Amino acid sequence: MDRWGDSGMTGSLLQTAWWGELKEEFGWSVTTATEGTRVFCRSLGPFRLGYIPFGFSRATGDPPGPGAIGQVVQSMREAAKDLPGRPHLLRWDVPWQVDHFDRSEAVAAGLRPAPVRVQPPDTVVVSLQDEEESLLSRMKSKTRYNIRLAQRRGVLVEAFTADDSRADRELMLWYELYQDTARRDRITIHPFCYYRRVLELSRRDGAPRLTLYQARHEGDLLGGIVVVSWQGTSTYLYGAGADIKRNLMASYLLQWEALRQARARGDRSYDLFGIPPSDDPAHPMHGLYRFKTGFGGELLHRPGCWDLPLHQHRAWCFRNAERVRGWYYQGLRKGLEGSLGRIRAAAGRPGA
Repeated sequence: MDRWGDSGMTGSLLQTAWWGELKEEFGWSVTTATEGTRVFCRSLGPFRLGYIPFGFSRATGDPPGPGAIGQVVQSMREAAKDLPGRPHLLRWDVPWQVDHFDRSEAVAAGLRPAPVRVQPPDTVVVSLQDEEESLLSRMKSKTRYNIRLAQRRGVLVEAFTADDSRADRELMLWYELYQDTARRDRITIHPFCYYRRVLELSRRDGAPRLTLYQARHEGDLLGGIVVVSWQGTSTYLYGAGADIKRNLMASYLLQWEALRQARARGDRSYDLFGIPPSDDPAHPMHGLYRFKTGFGGELLHRPGCWDLPLHQHRAWCFRNAERVRGWYYQGLRKGLEGSLGRIRAAAGRPGA
């Protein structure tokens, strides 16, 4: 029987039994393969996909040794024999940094770059092994200023752990804000029952520790973030922000309080979990890059997803269908929505 926090030989939160049970309840089947790595399988129309989020890494975080990619591919092929439904393709979200991943070696071993991303390959990780003043000193001056501005103007942050009797109601309030955030930023989110289950599963003995941080000002809920602590790392998973009182900089104080409390619990690092790949002002999420890098962490860059086709024809069809879907949603559809928005603005009409 898997322990709730057990992740075999891998050091990722997304390889824990806790995450596996959550995904099983929402349409995935989960199989434990080589060295405790979990493979998440599901059918997508006529295709069968096996997904390995940050698998085949060491819990110690040590870099891979020589020939590691070939060994991973061999393990993937062996694992595929025992997976339900015999997937047409295995997709591996590589946990190693790009400096430790040889693309030519990966291609020679049979892997191909995936046409889509699943988990963010780029992130910011803040070390928590110094005093609070040292953490503040490593931040950008604008970030420190905004944290103190929120404090001066009376923004209050409260933490609700999974076993707090108020957590269920706070999660409902947070989700209402999250829906507004999703509409504003045009992102896709899960239904409320998904996040409620994340909270419920976090109440099990040995599960990763979940905390919901909520920021308020004079009774108004301005934002909230969900942070999960496991194996010495706190990870910022979800965040929501209100349209009102944005000048109070509640989002900065939320992250600072989460950092402080993670350090107080003894966590060694805080993963802000996802940024654009570079400081590019033309990137549509450049503001997110500036916000997260402002906290002074180390930038980590991973290679992203790589596919191992197991049924050549079906894998080819699936990968090309993903390319077309990505072109429609990321290119054509967003371009059309932007054009319509500009037309409405010019005509003085609100959006639909």
